[in-house]
Amino acid sequence: MNRRLQDSPALNLPTYPEEPIYVPDMLVAIVALKQFADLNKGKYSTTVREWVKKAQDNWLDKETGILVSFLNNDGTQLNNAPVKGSYSALNTSYLTYIDEEFAHEQYDKLKQHFWKEGIISGIKEYYDRCCPIGLDIDAGPILFGLSPSGTAFATGAVTYFGDNYVRTKILRTAEKAGHTILWNGKRHYALANIAIVGEAIMLAMRTHYKKCTIQSL
Repeated sequence: MNRRLQDSPALNLPTYPEEPIYVPDMLVAIVALKQFADLNKGKYSTTVREWVKKAQDNWLDKETGILVSFLNNDGTQLNNAPVKGSYSALNTSYLTYIDEEFAHEQYDKLKQHFWKEGIISGIKEYYDRCCPIGLDIDAGPILFGLSPSGTAFATGAVTYFGDNYVRTKILRTAEKAGHTILWNGKRHYALANIAIVGEAIMLAMRTHYKKCTIQSL
């Protein structure tokens, strides 16, 4: 995988043939290389650093400063492509595994542009337009402008950076939207198998604490 990335024109690989690069999918590969490097004396860490540098220099949306959701195969930004809440939230949570400072910058921008406060709080799918009810091909159902996927994905960064106020709000939204039930002595999200984001994702994001936080508990 490292060889293929280095041989590519943009240090990125498309998820599907003849389609643009999906940045959240690409970040999965970068996280894998970072974690491999941590366990193998820094092997492939150069690729990770190079990718982060390119992201900071070339792949930030000009209006929001948020890492874009899509790229052309040559590494240029895709014209008129939306910066989506679901993708931006997932990008931000993945970045916490790679570069904490960059991740924190992105988290601040995510809250600035996509956070919606209210009776039901969460991450909006679109920062620049209103969508009370809709269906997005990637994010799934959009309710009251909120992205269930984006809200769940953002929980990883929220937890990592110890933003307890936002985390409490998100978990209340998850309870209302997911409707937890008691089954065999354990609580589950009743709608987890219907919504695009299920229990496994929420569990991963809710427990994404810093190592130093875990050690201090």
